[in-house]
Amino acid sequence: MWALRTLVMAFCCAACTVGAAARDVLIGQTLDLSGASSLGKDFSSGLLTYFDAVNARGGVKGRKLRLIQLDNAGRAADAVTQIDKLTSEQDVDLLIGPTSEATLRAIVGAARLKGASLAIVGAPTGSVVESNGDGPRVFTLRATYRDEARLLFDALNTFAGNRVALVVGDGPDSQGTALAVRAEARARGITLAFDGEASQWLKYSGKERLGAAILAGDAVGVAPGLQAARRDSPHIPVFGFSTVDHRTLQELAGTAARGVMLAQVMPPPGKTMYPFQREHRALMKQYRDEPPSQHTLEGYVVGRVIVAALERIEGEPNSSKVLAALRSLPTQEFGPLRVRLQMSNDEQRPRFVDLSAISSRGGLIE
Repeated sequence: MWALRTLVMAFCCAACTVGAAARDVLIGQTLDLSGASSLGKDFSSGLLTYFDAVNARGGVKGRKLRLIQLDNAGRAADAVTQIDKLTSEQDVDLLIGPTSEATLRAIVGAARLKGASLAIVGAPTGSVVESNGDGPRVFTLRATYRDEARLLFDALNTFAGNRVALVVGDGPDSQGTALAVRAEARARGITLAFDGEASQWLKYSGKERLGAAILAGDAVGVAPGLQAARRDSPHIPVFGFSTVDHRTLQELAGTAARGVMLAQVMPPPGKTMYPFQREHRALMKQYRDEPPSQHTLEGYVVGRVIVAALERIEGEPNSSKVLAALRSLPTQEFGPLRVRLQMSNDEQRPRFVDLSAISSRGGLIE
């Protein structure tokens, strides 16, 4: 009897030791958390909100999620340095993509990631980045800038015909979005009536009648061009990409932001049609006490997909197991957005894009 009791106690202690030794799942990200744009901050809020909720219920198979975020302030060189720290000093199990095209391309090409079995999940940028066979694997959860450009051209055909101006703002994603507009215009046989920076637009606007303007870049970069367009052509339809945060644009451009139509790559965060929308709203209120946005929802979706992959891993997680789990993850359903990671061709990647408009009160009409 004593021997049996000793054996049981030894088993329990061993189990306690294993439980105590279970380390956190380390997730790294370099992103733009500083500056006037709120895209990085909003994405981070949505991501942290979901991770907080998972940790509050015990984590994933008893392992807490620890997110290590470093602010690169939109500088690609800083992003590469921070990736070195995350992979060498922290030994992260996976990475989450940064929030700008330049920094995403920089970290994919980082020397330390060459040959690593390290996944980059849910890059919140619509730039198409190809991973070479020996480098990191980028799992995209959202549509591309080209997908957004297709929607914008479909919409502006109603207003503009072929008289379209492309106003390129400053900012890390201005060139990526502008390239998408030019490529889509060529595919449709459209010659852009104007293609230049906001400073050039200030001299050009008002000289001829245009049907519509497309703004390329984030809210900070496109605000001057928007104000010029509204001043000289107050009724011209204006379109922008999902990189434009509507609240920031309204703060910077004031009444000129009214009626601007923006592409969106996430379902409406303010609606309650689907369970994931209701959960996102409830968690944002519980953990952040701030209103949901397209970008907090994108962070939430990325968090959901990561947790779904981690739940498939047996034993101690590592970068190789995480990569395998992501590759084998079944399609994740978020209403009209279907996230499929095990893509074998271009047609299978996410393509959900919608159009919203900034109301007279500054909110989004979705």
